[in-house]
Amino acid sequence: MVRFADVNDGWVFDPELWATHDGGAHWQRPTLPGAASPPFVVALEAAAGVVHAVLFDASAKVRIESSPVGADSWDLSPVTIPVGAGPVPSAQLVLQGSTGWLTEVDRTVIGGARLAHGHWLTWQPPCASAGGSAVLAASTPTSLVAVCHEGTWTSGPETVHAYFSSNGGASFRRAARELPQAFGGVVGSPRPGAVIAGGYADDGTDGLLATYDGGTSWTTVYRGAPANGTTEAELGFTSAAQGVVIETHTGVGTLLMTFDGGHQWQPVRFQPT
Repeated sequence: MVRFADVNDGWVFDPELWATHDGGAHWQRPTLPGAASPPFVVALEAAAGVVHAVLFDASAKVRIESSPVGADSWDLSPVTIPVGAGPVPSAQLVLQGSTGWLTEVDRTVIGGARLAHGHWLTWQPPCASAGGSAVLAASTPTSLVAVCHEGTWTSGPETVHAYFSSNGGASFRRAARELPQAFGGVVGSPRPGAVIAGGYADDGTDGLLATYDGGTSWTTVYRGAPANGTTEAELGFTSAAQGVVIETHTGVGTLLMTFDGGHQWQPVRFQPT
């Protein structure tokens, strides 16, 4: 995985961490205090001049390290989150300016952390007792959405619901209209109350669903090729209007873009040079 904060400062991770501060001309392994060598970095994002890395440590804990983007000066947060006892632990890191959220999912939501005033604090994500996973997206430092698969590892019923927060994750409102069960693996939010979710229709076709009224209604905004195993691997917005999706199929990727807040999506054609 690759992330760049600007034209000079970037990182490659998962699981080892490499950093560049000259636009990719040279790369080096930074030292992360308190981490194994090499560290097992599972998520990394940069915003507001700071880069944050999430790693699994040897004691089955999730840890967070932060550094100014222009220097390898990493600081280990005292916050720890259990990795979980399931077979496939995964961490998601979402940043909006100097605010951020981290969730740890191992079949179900295990725990989380929230970035506020430059420090990571323990945070209770939504859907922690819903018996399934959760995927976050944020459009502002206070507007957060979680799409949760509920009842997957409990007695059910299995449903998918969106939860909206207008206070930075302090509390959430559950949307009345549920999503189809095969949606919600990737989620993006161009503005408060608006969510785009990737998944599959009943016939196996990959696609994107959208709500622009806080989950009161959902509509299909993109349909892919019929039942050919294509999945949406990445979904995000760079502004309230512009967003990107990466579709993958048997090792081949397709870039989709929107310029109207997710209402319409078109593949990007690359011309060979």
